[in-house]
Amino acid sequence: MNHYPEEYRGYYPESYQPLFWQAVFSGIIGFAMMIAMSAWALSLVRKALKGEDVEFPL
Repeated sequence: MNHYPEEYRGYYPESYQPLFWQAVFSGIIGFAMMIAMSAWALSLVRKALKGEDVEFPL
């Protein structure tokens, strides 16, 4: 009993691959949303620094 069972022999099982791609896709979407929100916030700050009227959506 000094070896692993047959199902644990692979280093990267194929059953984890969909979870990997889901995490990659979620990371890309999250990064894109962060870029979009920071660009929006930067545009509001630039407007405020120019002295223009800034309206917040809330």
